[in-house]
Formats: sequence, C-alpha cells, structure tokens
Amino acid sequence: MRIIVLTTQDNYTVGLRTAAAAIRRDHGVALEVEVYTAADLADPARMAAVAHDVAGADFVLGAMLFGEAYVRPLEPILADAPCPVAVIMSNPALTRLTRIGKFSLASQSGEDGHGGLMHALRPRHGHGEVSRQLTLVKSLTRILKFLPGRFRDLHSFISLHQFWVHNSPENLQRMLCMIGERYVPGMKGRLPVEDPHLYPDVALWHPDAPAPFADLRSYEKWQRKRRLKLDQGVVGLLSLRVITLGDNVAHLAALVRGLEARGLEARLAYTATLDNRPALDTFFKDGHGRSTVDLLLTTSGFALAGGMAQSRPEEAREALETLDVSFHQAIPLVFQRVEEWLRDERGLSPMHIAMNVALAELEGATEPLVYGGPSGDSGVAVPVPEQIERLAERTARRVALRRKANAEKRIALVLFNYPPNMGSIGTAAYLDVFASVYRLLGALQTAGYRVELPASAEALRHMVVEGNALASGADANVAAYLSLEEYRRLFPAYAAIEPFWGPAPGQINSDGRRLQILGRQLGNVFVGVQPTFGYERDPMRMLMARDAAPHHGFAAFYTWIDRVFAADAVVHIGTHGALEFMPGKQAGLGPGCWPGRLLGGLPNIYYYCVNNPSEGTIAKRRGAATLVSYLVPPVQHAGLYKGLRQLKDSIDQYRQRPDAGLLETIDELAQQLGLAGGETPASQDAESALAIERHLARLGHELLQVEQRLIPVGLHVLGRPPEADELTDILTLVAAFQRPAPGAPTLPERVAAAMGFDYTALRQAVARDAAAQQHWRAVEDRCREAIGRLVAGAPLSVTGVATEELAPLATFLRDLLARLRADNELRGLLNALAGGYTPPSGGNDVVRDPSVVPTGRNLHGLDPYRMPSEAAQLAGAGCVRELLARLAAEQGALPETVAMVLWGTDNIKTGGEGVAQALALIGARAITDELGKVSDVALIPLAELGRPRVDVVCTVSGIFRDLMAHQAMLIDRAARLAAMADEPAADNFVRKHALAQAAALGVSVEEAAARVFSNAPGSYGANVNHLVEQSNWQDDQELGEVFMTRKGFAMTPSGEWREARPLLESVLGTVEATFQNVDSIETGISDVDHYYEYLGGVTKSVERLRGARPTVMVAEVEAFSGASSSRVRSLEQMVRLESRAKLLNPKWFEGMLAHGYEGAHEIEVRVSNTYGWSATAGAVDGWIYQGVAETYLLDEAMRERLARLNPQATAGMARRLLEASERGFWQADEETLEQLRGIYADLEDRLEGVTE
Repeated sequence: MRIIVLTTQDNYTVGLRTAAAAIRRDHGVALEVEVYTAADLADPARMAAVAHDVAGADFVLGAMLFGEAYVRPLEPILADAPCPVAVIMSNPALTRLTRIGKFSLASQSGEDGHGGLMHALRPRHGHGEVSRQLTLVKSLTRILKFLPGRFRDLHSFISLHQFWVHNSPENLQRMLCMIGERYVPGMKGRLPVEDPHLYPDVALWHPDAPAPFADLRSYEKWQRKRRLKLDQGVVGLLSLRVITLGDNVAHLAALVRGLEARGLEARLAYTATLDNRPALDTFFKDGHGRSTVDLLLTTSGFALAGGMAQSRPEEAREALETLDVSFHQAIPLVFQRVEEWLRDERGLSPMHIAMNVALAELEGATEPLVYGGPSGDSGVAVPVPEQIERLAERTARRVALRRKANAEKRIALVLFNYPPNMGSIGTAAYLDVFASVYRLLGALQTAGYRVELPASAEALRHMVVEGNALASGADANVAAYLSLEEYRRLFPAYAAIEPFWGPAPGQINSDGRRLQILGRQLGNVFVGVQPTFGYERDPMRMLMARDAAPHHGFAAFYTWIDRVFAADAVVHIGTHGALEFMPGKQAGLGPGCWPGRLLGGLPNIYYYCVNNPSEGTIAKRRGAATLVSYLVPPVQHAGLYKGLRQLKDSIDQYRQRPDAGLLETIDELAQQLGLAGGETPASQDAESALAIERHLARLGHELLQVEQRLIPVGLHVLGRPPEADELTDILTLVAAFQRPAPGAPTLPERVAAAMGFDYTALRQAVARDAAAQQHWRAVEDRCREAIGRLVAGAPLSVTGVATEELAPLATFLRDLLARLRADNELRGLLNALAGGYTPPSGGNDVVRDPSVVPTGRNLHGLDPYRMPSEAAQLAGAGCVRELLARLAAEQGALPETVAMVLWGTDNIKTGGEGVAQALALIGARAITDELGKVSDVALIPLAELGRPRVDVVCTVSGIFRDLMAHQAMLIDRAARLAAMADEPAADNFVRKHALAQAAALGVSVEEAAARVFSNAPGSYGANVNHLVEQSNWQDDQELGEVFMTRKGFAMTPSGEWREARPLLESVLGTVEATFQNVDSIETGISDVDHYYEYLGGVTKSVERLRGARPTVMVAEVEAFSGASSSRVRSLEQMVRLESRAKLLNPKWFEGMLAHGYEGAHEIEVRVSNTYGWSATAGAVDGWIYQGVAETYLLDEAMRERLARLNPQATAGMARRLLEASERGFWQADEETLEQLRGIYADLEDRLEGVTE
C-alpha cells in the first residue's frame, strides 16, 4: 500500500512516518508513506519525482497547498492520477480535483440528495476561501456520526480534515488506516476505522507537560509545581494546534526553554484555526481585558488573523491594540531546510517572505527571526542554537522595556552623517533632526527619563557636532573612547572584519590607538553619531560585486552603546542610516549576518518618513526595527518669482496692449530664463497675430507648470502638526485627488462645473490657450478658499454646488483634518519604549493615501500577492502608450528596447504601476488565481496589442529585489514567454534580441531572455552616487562601469540571482531609451542622489556600450502632474522644472533656511544632485548653474548667511560649481569662475582656521 502526501506543513513528515511504522508493526500491512513537503514542492526539479510517485500510488492526499509555483504543475499531475485523490484546505484549483469513491468535488450534482451540502463543500474563488473551508468542516464535524452508510465517501472527506487538524500520533494512524481500509484494493477488513479524536480548539502547551491545558488555572498550577524562577516577565507565544500536536517540535521546545533560561515565563497558546485571536482572549488577558503578558511572539510563521497566504490585518490590529504589547515574529522554516537557508545568500526564499513575513507585517509584527526548521531529508525539525539564543536575548530586552521604570532606562538616540565631511551630521530625509531630537528629549524628560536637557536645539547641535571635535581631530564631539583590548573582548566578531579593513582599530573613527565614539551623553540618554559606511573614503571598494563587512569604528559604536553605555534601547532618528544595509542575507538573517551581529540584543526603534515604506521595510527585516512614522513637510504651489513673475506680467501686459518692443522684451526674458516658447513671428498681420498668441500661450503654460508645481516647503519637526495654512494646502490637494465614493467628482471638477467649465477639457486646453490658463487658476483659487473656510471650522461650501453634494467630501476632509492635527509621533515612540504595541500603517504620500495619518505608527509594505493591482495595470498601460508615442515621435519609430529602473517605494505607493509598465511594454498582463492573488502573467495576443512587443531590461534596486521578488519573477516570466513565442522578429523585439544574444553568448534562448537585473543578494546600491559625490572618477565611463559591475546579477526562473555581466552588457547594447517613474512631488529627481545613481547610471552604461546617449524619460505620478495633462517628460525638462520650482525658488530655499544648519545642508544636497545629472546624463543647462551661483554664492548677504549656518555645506556648493566648470558641464565666464575660486578659498580658510 503506497500513500503519497503533498503538503507545505513540514511538521507532519515525522508524524506520518511514525504512524506508518506503527501500522506496519501492529497490523502487518506493507504500508509506505511518501511525504513531499514545501521544500520539495518549491523545487521544480522535484516535480518529476512527484509525478512518478503519484502515477504509482494507491492514494494521494494534499493539504495546505497554495503557492502558484507548485499549484499549476500539480494540477495535471493530480488530474491524471490513476488513484483516489483528496485535497483539503488548499487552492480551489487543486481542491476541486478531489475524488474518493463516489464523492467528487468536480461533480456539479449532489450525492444522493445532499446537493446543498455538496454545494457548500465545493471550493470557491476568493481571498477567504481557506478560512471558509475550515469553518465549514468544523461545523460539519457534529454530523459525522449521523451520516448514513451510503455517504461513506463524504464522511471520509470530512474526516480527513479532522484527522489533519487534530494531528496527534493517534489520529494520524487512524487517518492512514481509514484511507487503506476504504480506498486501497486488498486492504478491506485488515485495518480498523475509527473517528478522529478531537482536541480543544485553544489550549496552552509546554514541551515538558504531559498534555495541553484547556484552562489557565490548571496550567498555572502545573507551573507552580515546577518551582522555576520565572520572574522576569511573561511572554505570550502563539502557535497552531497542528504544530504542537505533532511529534516534531524540537525547535519550538528549544525556544520555550531558551526563554525560561532567561527567567521568562513562556506561555504558549495554540489555536485550532488560522485565527489566533481566541487565544489572546482566553490566555493572555485578565477579567478586565488587560494584558497579562509582556510581549507577544507568534511562532507559526503565519499571520495572526488569516493564516497562510492571506490575512485580515484590520481585525488583527484591533485585537493587538487592546493587548498593547510589543508584537514579534519568530519564523520556522517551511519552504527550506535549515541547511539550505544557511547556505542561501538570499536567506528566506521569496515564497517564505511573501507568506511568512509580509502578511504578518501588515498586522504590525516586527523582528522576523528564524529559529528552526526541518533538517536534511528526514524532515525532523531542529532548532538553530545561535538563533534561539539571539531570539531569547532580544525578547528579554524588549520585556525589560515594559517592566523597567523610565527613570532607570538608558536610551541611545542615533543620528546619521552622510555624506561625511559635508556638513551633514544630524540630517535625515525631510526632518529637522536637532529640533526634533530636542523635542524628543523634552518628551522623555516629562515621561520620567533622566535627561540633561540642553538650553535649545542649537545648543544641542553645538554639543554634538562641535564640542571637542576640533581638539580630537574627529568629525563630531567624542563622547567616549573604546580601547583596543576592550573592543576585542566585547566584540569577538572583530576578527571577521580584519580581512577587509585590516587590524583594529583601523583608520575610521579612530585615533590610531583607540576607537572614538562620537556623540554626547545627556544623563541617561546618549545622542550618538553613527559612523558612515566607510566606502565613501575608499572608492575602489565600490567596484567589488559585494560589500564585505562594516569597519571597526562602526562595530565599536554599537558595541559601546550595548555593552558599555548599557542602553535599554536604541532609537534611530530619521530616514535613513547604514545599519540595515550592512552585508548579510536579504531577509531571515542568520548568525553571521552583520546587522544582527552589530545590533545584538538591542531593541531598535526607528523614526522613519511616512512616504518611504520600501526602505523602512528593509529596516524592519534586516535591522529588527519597530518603525515610528513621521510626517513630511507640507507641500505648496511653487509660485512665480523674480524673472518668472516679470515674464508673466509682461505677457499679461502685452495681451492688454500689444507692442512690438514689449514682445521683444518677452523673448529676451524667456531666453534668459531658459524657457522655449518658440520663435516669435516677425510680421504683425492677422496670421502672425495668431501665431504670436500661440507662442505666448506656450510660454504661459510653461510658467503655469512652474507656478502650480507642488513642492515641499521646509522640514518637519517631530510632534509639531501642520499649521492652518499648511493644512489648507494639504487638504486642497487631497480634495483634488481623493474621491470619497468611486466615480464621484473631485472638488475641482465640481467647482469647474459650477463656473461653467468642463474640467477635463480645461486641463487639456491649458497647454495652448491663455484663457484656459486663467480659468484654471480661478478654479484652483476657489477650491483653496473653500478648504480654508473648512479648516477654520466653517462648513464646506462652494457657490453653485449643492451642500448635500459636498457632504461626503466634507466628512472625509474633516476626519483627515483631525488625524493631521493628532500629535502621535512622540507618543508613538514613548509607547514603543514602554514595550507597547505600535499599530501598523501603510506608507505613502498623504495626498495619494490619506490613511497614512496619523503618523507615529509602524510602517509596512503591501500584500505582495495584490500587486500589480487592476488600477495600477490600467494606469501603467496608459503611461506606456504615452511613453511610446512620444519616443516614436522623437525617434521616428518605436524603440526596440527600453531600460527601466524599478524601485520598491513608488511601486508600493501605486500598487505596482512600475511593474505594470514593464509588463505593458512587453505586451503582457498579470493574471489572478482562484484565491484572488496575482500569481502569473500571460502574453497579450499581437492582434490585440496592436504593436510590436518592446524589449525591456529592468535594473531594480536591492530593495525591490528583496521586497518584490514575486513581482520581479512576473516580469522575468513575461520576458521569457515573449522570447519563446512563435512570432515574427519584427513584431517581437524580445525574441529578436534573445535569439541574437543566445547565439552570441552560447546560451539557450530562455537563458538569454533574462531581463531583470540587480545586485548580488545582500548587496545594495549602484554606488555611482558615491563616486560622483566624492569626485573620485576621472573618466565618466567609470560611472557606467561601476553600475554594470554592481547590477550585473540576473534573476533566474527559480528566483535566484546569478552573475550575468555579459548578458547585461548585451541587452543594454540594444537600448534606445531609458526610463523611470518619479516617486512623488515630495521626492523629485534632484532631492535624492539615488535617481541619478540608478537612472543616470544605466543611461551612462548604455552610452558607453552604444557610443551615443539614449533618450532619457521620466514619468510623474498622475495625481501630481497638475496643470499638465501629460505624465511623461524628458529628463532635461524635468531638471529644468525642478530647478525653477525648488532650487532657485525663494519660497523653497527660504523654507529650508528657516531650519538653519540642516536647511543649508539640504540646499547643498540639491546642488550636488543636480550636478549628478550632468555627470551621468548631461541633462543640466548652463543657466541652472549660473542661477545657483548668483542665488547662493555671488550674493554676499546670502553667502554669509549660509556660511554662518553651515560652512561645510556652503563650501561644498562652491566646490561643486567649480567642478562642473572643470569637467565641461558649465561654460561659465572667467569673471564668475574667479569669484567662485576666491569664495571657495575663503570658505576653506575659515574651516581650516577653525580646525587648526
């Protein structure tokens, strides 16, 4: 008798084999049970063995099968099986293949009159199908004994569910006996058939207890008899009954004992279903609903409410908020063996991450730490001792936060310093760090922490940035030294650093004898400066395919915080630092991964910008961080200023009184400002008058785009909600984008209609019609006035619009207003430091997704199986149509290959629009499976597509690689499908190129079709920005070289990454255009260096390979394209627009300068990033550099103001302008250059005078 079992639940393997052995022993039956588990099914090579064994089986049982990678291959195997097949609690595509005896779920008729019951049992499509099946089977259990004999097969099907979920050794034996007795020829009468023995739905379990405890009182009585000293706190652990009842729990037992060894009571509760909430109410709360545990640790790898491949995060959040304890995640390996996980550079497999990490994050779970799993071929679960020790230590430290008095806690606040020596100490994305830390110190002091509060934020900055830095020869104040002997004793892993950085103490954060700890201690709070990566000072290291190790100074910093200062927690301030990007696995870090080695047992709380969920997720998964989100600065219209205002006034004046001299003045102003309105007709006849008006309308449209460009103004300060005017700006934008009900008009649409305009037609006309531009401004003004009244407390009202029509929008906006005013950022951190629960929150722009406020919550990404969404696919296809139309118009034909840059952040915010664009270029669409998950792709037929398939090469960030492996595999699969399609080369550029590349490289067509490239696992960044920032490049071709070296790893069909530099070069050699989406109006192409690092890097690589620069395009977020009906712009257009709207705009730079030191640094950052576009893409006009020089440096008053606030940043601007001239990017006159040289020399003298 041969039974094949297919399941993703590895813990059944040992139990089934033990049960089979007992049956052979007790009943003399030749029984063989072959179990294929998740690790087997995830390996495509194993499917042939599955098919072979199924073909020779007497019975096939499948359970908990969801992953698309194995569901589709299993469908034909099970459909063709010659024996009875039963599939339970799985994807409906497999469940409906059930056929045992006369019972078949594929049948459309009932079984002898039980049509209603059969209809209920038949699998359905939908997100909650598995939970529905479990609930249904549970309710049917009570009728088992009443089923007549003729319903034996229905009885068997229901019993299989119960045997499986009550998987004690006894029940597994009974299950195998029932299968053999009823469905295997020759076995009838040889084996006993008994109903399942049922266990409690919820109970407490302990490895040393004789049986589970159905109530808390009996458990506590048993614990008292043990006489163990478990007085350091109570940890609530969650598991599933199917895990604890099985005889394969060595890893779980080791975890319980590891916690007890630290004096913690490990109260482990199991539940019968995939919803753990009943256990919280039964065992983790007192009679008043208050928590009786200090921390909650889920150990099953599944979501709290929902289970495998699905979740109900809102329901989970409500339960967890009531409990209000820190919620952590311990992961048992399911789809990998322990040995495979240890070897795998990725760490957890993509399927593991999607099912066992991402879904729990939606509920607020943090610190995903692997603690054990199956080992070898036996399937026996084993603990990983180093991981058990780390998990126990980190849990104990978190529990201590909840139990320790605030006055006794010691907290380290960590600031960042990137790039080094550029006036950047204490800077972070969109955050006034020193003002924020000062407010945080005050809040800590009020909460009872022992804090020596400086007199002001500026005094704090002086203490940290200056202090004894000059005397110590350090970048900042030296708070302490760590001797070489002490460093080696406290951090034995130093030996693993020395092969890469030499003997300790090294040259970074060191005086040659000791290691320097930068920062300032203020009572029980240490404000520290995180050391930099170190590679910035050694550019040759950037050419390595992978980073190797942190330097000694970096390791010493965290060692001192943990072991000498003895911090109870570390708080990283702002987006973002370097810890989470240190070498190691992508997710599911192991014992040798550097983020874990550095952090040790320190609880990590991390303030993170609300609009950056992708990098925040890296901090969660690799840096064990609980995130606390903070708001971005308010956005406003850029407005017009100086020459731009003068030009608009001149155009208006000309329209009132046409004058040839004024027209000439208009043209001169436009040329000075770099605006291209076209040539003005020379004559003044009627035809020319019309041409003049078109010319002025084009200029007016360019001015309108600048005027209405949305820009962030200033920096955010933690715990400081927006002011009334800022709230008005935010809500006006929200009202222009958000629709309280699907299909409902936005506020501008209603206002335009009330004024007699069609909003869509108006938006399309502003590019060519002066009257439309005036009407557009009038609509915008009236909207803002209405919102301003709402913010002031008045009803939302617009003349000509019925009040009841505005009621839903008014309710929506008033709710958002209250959430924006909520001050939760400081409270959120204090609660995290008190060991409380930090509720989850999506990350996005407030305008695009208002649900991200209030801030002060734990950021997460998205359910990976819901991306790309239907909306993203529609938007992505529309953007691709616009992109291809523009490229075809400019180049005369469709491009054969487009190089796309894909990041995690914009795809999370848009539901995967970038992914959808890549698929649309290829001519493919995403498809969903029976559970509503995006699971596969299919090619759009050429006749429907209506154009050739465009080849697309995607260079993706390391963060995209980590967070969106499923989406990367969808793109990869689409490219391979296109390459293998039997279509003419003229209609399929993917196939055309793959055939040529296969022949040239000597590989298969499928291998040559790889189109998704990134870093090696565990490595991040293209590092082009490091070379540019440090001016460490001679020839601009070096920039392309470092990009291709870093990004030369191709995704394989199995989701692995393999070095493929020759293929990357071959593919890039066919590229005619490069393209990237702009993340948001808050983060433009000059705001962060990663844009030119990636889009500039791939552009420079293509230029190097082809000998000519490709066309470079960017696409804006649809909601923020404002007065333009077009989303796609050339890179040059975008650089000009951002320079006018931000860099040279007094509204923007005065907003920055209001924040002093950090604001001056932010200005220098934009100057350097703009320069980066010259270095990588030659996309910066000379007037921009001239404008920077005149605005910031040649104006003496402004220069002195900047130098007083941040002399390093001011010198950096002068140095960058001179470099732009020296490298030929800016043709400045000699007088200007001479002035700049003198200014730079003067600034350097000042700095040297200070440092000597």
